[in-house]
Amino acid sequence: MTKTPLKQKNNFFKLHKEQALKDIQNSIEEWRNFKEKNFFYQIFSQNKKPKHWEVSNLLLDLFDVHLTWSKNIIRSQTNVKKSEVLSVLLAMKDFYLKISVVKPDLTHPDIIECFNLTAKENNLKQRTIKFKDKIEINFYDPFNNILGKEMKNIEKKYYREKKIALKKIQNAFDFLDQIDNKMTKFDLHELEKPEILICNKANSLYELKFLWCGQQLESYKNLKKKNIIEKLNELKNTINYFNILRPNLSDILIGKMYKCLVNDKKSFLNFQRIKSKIDLVKINFRKLITF
Repeated sequence: MTKTPLKQKNNFFKLHKEQALKDIQNSIEEWRNFKEKNFFYQIFSQNKKPKHWEVSNLLLDLFDVHLTWSKNIIRSQTNVKKSEVLSVLLAMKDFYLKISVVKPDLTHPDIIECFNLTAKENNLKQRTIKFKDKIEINFYDPFNNILGKEMKNIEKKYYREKKIALKKIQNAFDFLDQIDNKMTKFDLHELEKPEILICNKANSLYELKFLWCGQQLESYKNLKKKNIIEKLNELKNTINYFNILRPNLSDILIGKMYKCLVNDKKSFLNFQRIKSKIDLVKINFRKLITF
C-alpha cells in the first residue's frame, strides 16, 4: 500500500476546515435572521435545519446545537437557552479557526475526531490518542462551556455530591487524627465513627468505602492506616479534578461516578412531562391559526 504524502493529507484536512468555516458562518447568519423574526415565522420555519442548530422547544426557547465536521455531527448540546445559542456558534467558529491544518493538536478530543473523519473519508490512516488514567484535562470547548438543560442538572448534582463526598472524607481524616492523640486512644469507642471508614480493633486494619450519589462504588479492605490516608487523598483528588464536561471514562471509578450522575432521571423526566404538555398546546395552537 502506497503512503499518501503528508502534504496531500493536509490538503484534505484544509478543504474540510474551509468548508466547516463556511458552514458555521452560514449557521450564524441563519440564526441571526431567525432570531429577529416573529414567533409565527419561527413556528413555520422549524423544518428548515441549519447544520449547527435546530429548534428543540420553541415555546421554552430551547435549541439543540451541534459541532459538525465533514457532514457529520461530532457532539451536541441539547436544550440550550436561546440567549446562549449565538455565543456557542461564535465559539465554534473560533474553534474551527484555531485548528492547524499543518500540525493539528491531536490531543484535543474534538480535533482528533475531525482529523479521523477526514482520514476515513479519504481512506487514510486514522489516529488514536490515549490519555493516562487519573488525568482530567481541560480543553478549549467549542461550546464555550455552555451546557444544555439536562447537562446543567447533571452539573448541579455533581457539585452537590462533591460537597457531600468531600465532607465524608474530611470526617475520616479527622477521625484518624484523633486516634493519634494519646489522650483519646483509650476513648476510641467514644469517637464519632466516620460513615466511610471501619476500624478493626483486633488487627488495626481498616476498610474504606467510597460513597457517591448514595451508593457504594468501591470498597478497599484490610488497609493499614498509612495506606488509608493515601487512598483518602487519592479519592479527594479524583473528586476535585472530576471534569463534568469531559470525564475520563477510561478510569473505572470516574466512569462509575459519571454513570451515577447521568442515571438520575428524575429531573429530566419532569422536564420531559412539561415538554410533552407544551408540545400538545403548540399543536393545538397551530390548528387554531391555520383554521
